Amino acid sequence: MIVSPFEMILVGAAVTAILMAGSMHLRANLTFYAMQTFLIGLATAITAHMHAEAGLYLVAVAIASIKGLAIPFFLNWTINRIKINTDTGMIITAPLAMHLSIVLLGLSYLFVQGLPAAAGELRSWPGATVAISLVLTGLVLMLTRRVAISQIIGFLVIENGIYVFALTQTRGMPMIVEMGVLLDVLVGVMIAGLLVFKIQRSFEHIDVTQLAELRD
Repeated sequence: MIVSPFEMILVGAAVTAILMAGSMHLRANLTFYAMQTFLIGLATAITAHMHAEAGLYLVAVAIASIKGLAIPFFLNWTINRIKINTDTGMIITAPLAMHLSIVLLGLSYLFVQGLPAAAGELRSWPGATVAISLVLTGLVLMLTRRVAISQIIGFLVIENGIYVFALTQTRGMPMIVEMGVLLDVLVGVMIAGLLVFKIQRSFEHIDVTQLAELRD
């Protein structure tokens, strides 16, 4: 079985998510997220070239600039302000989370076997495997981390997975919809980052499990 460069790029995006699950360092995870997003942007550009869809080139540039640069920069700024560099309050250990993500990648591969290929494609299961793996690994990040920044990163990984599924199974949504989603994600992350800063100022921590114990 010959693996195309497009599929290798997508697998690289899945690997970055697995590395994020195995890391407790917030800056490292933001770097992995930026790498993941650039790989997805590159995959979008390749799709635009293969199918002669000029609109996808604009989507690729927007993904790289907004999700690959602007969002990591803003979250790094937030980390600098709250002075928290690691997620030490993980519900499960980092190695266990990493191995769980690898298992979920394997389960994703088994789940999409026999998935019908999109029009004009020889096979669609590699892209679907990566997409489902990203969604599941993002859920692992959100459910096993206690620091709010890590949960924001998990949400962003899930969003990447949803986008990869749309890209590989339907060649992406209309450009106006893609741009709207990107702006919504940017605004949502900025609001979440500001809320994290406000929570840290008010309660001197951003451990979401402690916030659940608050009473009136």
